[in-house]
Order: sequence, then C-alpha cells, then structure tokens
Amino acid sequence: MKNVKRACDEFVDCLHSAHTEDDFRRVAERTAHALGFRWFAYYGHRANGPKLISSYPKSWTSHYFREGYHNIDPVLQEPRNTRRMFLWDGREARSAKSAKERRLFDDALSFKIRTGLTVRIPSSQNQFAAFTLAVDDRSLGLDRFIETSQDMLERIGLTYHAHVNAARIGRMSPEGQQGSPLTQRERQCLAWISDGKTMQDIAELLGVSSRGVKYHLDNARRNLAALTLPHAVALALRQGLLP
Repeated sequence: MKNVKRACDEFVDCLHSAHTEDDFRRVAERTAHALGFRWFAYYGHRANGPKLISSYPKSWTSHYFREGYHNIDPVLQEPRNTRRMFLWDGREARSAKSAKERRLFDDALSFKIRTGLTVRIPSSQNQFAAFTLAVDDRSLGLDRFIETSQDMLERIGLTYHAHVNAARIGRMSPEGQQGSPLTQRERQCLAWISDGKTMQDIAELLGVSSRGVKYHLDNARRNLAALTLPHAVALALRQGLLP
C-alpha cells in the first residue's frame, strides 16, 4: 500500500505540472503502469465533440470512433447511473444488448483489451467524462486491488478530469498562454540541480520518488528545447527563470 500511496501522491504532483495533451497522457500512463494497469483512457463528451486522451494503440482508437462505438459503448452510457465506477470484462460479450455491442467486445479483445474499470463523471447539460484503466489479462491480485481501492481509483479519475478541464486543452493556443515556460515545480527541480543536488536529494525534499523528479526535469528540458539537463539549467539561468 505504501507504493500505491506514493504513486497517487506523484500523480497529483505531476498533474500540477501538466498543461498540454501530451503532458496529461504521460502523467496518466505512468500512474496506470504504477498501479498495475497496461492502458488508460480519458473520454470527455462536450458540446464541441468528443475528446480522447489515451495510451491505447492508435489503431484501436481510430477503429473505435470510425465504427461509432462511442455511441453504444456500455461503459459510456447512462453516466448518471448510481454506480460511479463500472467494472467491465470484454469476454462477457454474451451479455451484450445488440449485435454491434457484441462486435465492440470482440474487436476490443482482438486488440487484447480484456478487462478494466471506468470511473463515470457526469456533468451538466448532457456533458460527461469517463476515466478508464485497462489490462490485457485478468488476475486475482488485480481484482482484489480494485475491490479494496475503489475510493482511491474514483478519486484518481475525478482529479484527472478536474485538471484536464482546468487546463482547457484545445481551447487556447500555446501562443496565448502567458508566463514562464516552466511550472513552479520544474523551476524548483532545476534550481536544486543548479545547486548541486542529486535527483535522490530532490526526491527527499519533495517527498516523492526519484522517478517523479526525473519526470519534472524531463518536462523542463523539453519545454526549454534543451539538449541535455545541464543545457536546460543554463538556459533557465540565462532567462532568469530560476528562483
């Protein structure tokens, strides 16, 4: 449970540094793997159309929308259902309500998407979102983890949705964003690196793992278009970005 708590703490910490769709994809994919899942998918249905952020194979997501499965997927239907978290298994195609729904299950299995959970997030004016964690094989250990961690998994889905919504992805161009190209956490990590701190030192200061620190430093390097970490520190110092 200690590793699960650390993964959740890092998830929230990294979400504060996420601004772009790629940022949010990396955060959720890391957390999914840390919790024992292979894929994640965030689906948001808004007035301007559906929004998907996912680590599923692109060949699957393209096929999914091309076949119109998002309109009949039982995971996405009735988002105001009293059950906020929906557990599903693609091998239960016999319970499908229609031939197209059975085809959805069969097609998902052909991409090895077998089982998972979806947190449904209803909103106003028939808009809703769903956060899914999925695996290619079911295990007793994973079933037990899901059973004992439902509240935490629901919070992960709700927290992810809140941050994606707050970031207003797709509603503001990069040129329209103001301020530093680095988040506060990225600037902190770079500043400590410039002071000679190691990743392990910074991890202890932040109360996260070295992997979490590396995530922030990698983002900082990418956002500054730096070739190496020392190059990123030099650019940040030159631009007056470090505290």
